Amino acid sequence: GRFWTHNGVKNVVQTAGVSTPRNLLDDEFSITGTGTTTNSNNVSRSHTILIALVKKTICENIVSGRIRFDGPNHTAVLDYGDGTCDRLATISSDGGTPRTILLGQ
Repeated sequence: GRFWTHNGVKNVVQTAGVSTPRNLLDDEFSITGTGTTTNSNNVSRSHTILIALVKKTICENIVSGRIRFDGPNHTAVLDYGDGTCDRLATISSDGGTPRTILLGQ
C-alpha cells in the first residue's frame, strides 16, 4: 500500500493577548519548526520555517513569516507577507521571481 510518514517539531508561542484570557480576538501566535514527510517510495520532502509564522486569531490565514520546502528536485519559499490580514502570499521556486498567490479562506 501507499503511505506517508511525518516527522517534525512545531513550536507555538502566544505572543499577544495573554493578559486578556476572556478576549480571544486579540490573541496572536508565533510558529517555528521543521519537518519531513516521506512517502512509501522513500522519497522525502522537508520544510523549515525561516521566519516565524504569525497567526492572529482575528485573521483567517497566517499573516507573516516565511517557510521553505525542499523536495528531491526543487525548492520553494512561501512568504506570507507583512502582517496584513489578507489572503495574499508569494511563492518562489528554485530562487526564481516570487509570484503572488491567494490563500484559502
